[in-house]
Amino acid sequence: MPTNPQTDRLYEDDVAYIHDVGYSGLCASWEPGLLEIFRAAGIDRGTIVDLGCGGGRWTQRLAAAGFAPVGVDISAAMIDLATKRLPSAEFHVASVWDYEFPRCRAVTALSEVLCYRTTSWDDPDLFDLFRRLFDALEPGGLFIFDVTEIGLNQNGQRTFSEGEDWACLVRYENDDAKQRLHRHITSFRKVDTAYRRATETHTAQLFDADQLAAQLNQVGFEVRKTRKFGTADLLPHRCGLIASKPAA
Repeated sequence: MPTNPQTDRLYEDDVAYIHDVGYSGLCASWEPGLLEIFRAAGIDRGTIVDLGCGGGRWTQRLAAAGFAPVGVDISAAMIDLATKRLPSAEFHVASVWDYEFPRCRAVTALSEVLCYRTTSWDDPDLFDLFRRLFDALEPGGLFIFDVTEIGLNQNGQRTFSEGEDWACLVRYENDDAKQRLHRHITSFRKVDTAYRRATETHTAQLFDADQLAAQLNQVGFEVRKTRKFGTADLLPHRCGLIASKPAA
C-alpha cells in the first residue's frame, strides 16, 4: 500500500521551468476551442481568472484575445515565469482553495488544477469552491476545468522526456484506497556545464465526473461534460466540465 508521499512542494524552480518549456503543448491545443466556447457564450471581453496559470501561456493568449486575465498559481516559480512572459497582467501566488475571486466573466482551471492534493490541502472543500466561483461570476459566466477520473491506473509505469537543457523521469503509483495517483518526479536541468537534480511528488485526486456535475448543479450551475475542447482531445480518463451560470 502506498505511503503518504505528498508535500507542499509543487513546481519549484527546475520542475516549473521544465513543465513550462516541455509540457505546455496539450493545453495550447485546447486554446482555440476554449476561446470559441467563450464566444458562443457571448463572452468577448472582461476579466478571466486563470487558476493554476503556470508559466502564463494561456494567460498570454487571453490577453492577446482582448480579455483582462488574472493568473493564480500556488508556485512562486511559476508566477515568476508568468510575470516575465506577460508583465502587464495581474498575477497572484495563492492556492485555489482560499483565493478571493474578483467579479469576473469566466474562470478556467486547466490541466488537472483541481486534482492536486498537498499536505496543507489534503481534503479541500470542493462545494465551497464551487459556491464562491458561482458568486464571483457575472450572470452568463463560465467555469471551465478538467479532472482525472477514477479508473486511471498507471501504477508502476515510468515515463521519460527530455529537451535541449533538461530531462524528466516520472514514476507512477496508484493509491486505490484514496483514489489518488502519485507522480514521483526526478528532473535534471542544465546549469552552466552541469546538470542539477531535483525531486518532487505530485498527488492527483481521481474523480467521478458525474458527482462533480451534480455538485455544480446543486450550487446553481448548468453543466455539460466533454472529452475535448474544440477539436483537441483530452487525455484518456480525463473529463472536461463546462459550468454555466444562468443569465439574469
